[in-house]
Amino acid sequence: MDTLRVRLGGGRLILGEPLTITDLAQELGLSATPVREALSRLAGEGLIEDRRGRGYFAKRLDVADLVELYGLRRLYLVEAAADASLDDLAAILREIGSGQSGLAPAQQAYERLVAGAGNRVLMDACRIVFERLIGATRAEAALFDATAEWAELAEAMARGASVLVEVIVRHHRGRQGRAGEIVRAMRAYSNISSL
Repeated sequence: MDTLRVRLGGGRLILGEPLTITDLAQELGLSATPVREALSRLAGEGLIEDRRGRGYFAKRLDVADLVELYGLRRLYLVEAAADASLDDLAAILREIGSGQSGLAPAQQAYERLVAGAGNRVLMDACRIVFERLIGATRAEAALFDATAEWAELAEAMARGASVLVEVIVRHHRGRQGRAGEIVRAMRAYSNISSL
């Protein structure tokens, strides 16, 4: 499952591409049974599609899906921020380091924020949304200034939960507004990675 998750997130499995159990089993050096089970679980999490009678397929995200996923992630992060203490936010900043750039620090901050809320159900639900957004997160690099966003996020964490919520909402609404561009960037990346 971990290998398939990495492949899905890394663009190695093309959006809408069929996932053939025998081919994957051969590539991974496994029998078909564990591959079938892993694909079934990934389909249950919504990371791939199970088209009954036709097999498994890498999930295609359209604009409406992306808008809804960003909205859901925003809600989860706002809930986590509401439960965060200033000490939790300061610990996140120390752990990640505000001198980093790129999307990774923001994603790490989001994950730590959710973990800091101490709500296991929220963590499990958020993990699935984060995984479904991996391709979009990668595509965002072409459309958003990740360094400026991280600086804004870090400053908001230093100022407290209410300011952090405002920044989270603004960042996610910006992505929802540009969902069409993000989908196009994901498809372009997917096509390039298949060459």
